[in-house]
Amino acid sequence: MDHSQIDLNAYALGEGTPAERAAAAAHLAKSPEAALDFERLQMTLTALQGLRDEEVPRRIAFVSDPVFEPSLWQRFWSSGPRVAFGAAAMLACAITAHGFLVRPVAQPVLTTTAQISQADVDAVVQKAVQAIEVRTENRVRQEVSLAVNKTEKRFTQEIQMMAASFQENDTLLRKQMNRMYVTNAGLSVGFPKE
Repeated sequence: MDHSQIDLNAYALGEGTPAERAAAAAHLAKSPEAALDFERLQMTLTALQGLRDEEVPRRIAFVSDPVFEPSLWQRFWSSGPRVAFGAAAMLACAITAHGFLVRPVAQPVLTTTAQISQADVDAVVQKAVQAIEVRTENRVRQEVSLAVNKTEKRFTQEIQMMAASFQENDTLLRKQMNRMYVTNAGLSVGFPKE
């Protein structure tokens, strides 16, 4: 069988007829370059399996699609004179409503400041400060907790990725070391001597 007709991609994915897979295995046993290419292909497939799955878009949108046509409000707000007219009309309505609805109310002037003692002011200030400290402490605890959780998740994912990478590298190194041992011992296990 011609070497150009051997499909290592199909063999790596477990596809093809039994005869084609047997021919691919025989070709890998005879050719060290093909075996090296096959190992690289397996490493690529392993790396691709480690990626997370993402949903494939169902449809690609085109600029000419009606989805991209501006709505009535978008067309209104894109016109400068229309926006200016709308703003002026709203301002006129607000001024008119304010003139009719809000009437000045005479409020008594507080002249009893002597009745409020410094102790009352200090008590109110102390109470407000304590409330702010409690809210701040609760918010800081929540943010620290969220940050710790995010960091732990990220470190866990990084450790898992590093472990998978280490395992792949270890497997590759073991294969290369075995190949070197076989070559140095003068044994022929499907690999021609160089």
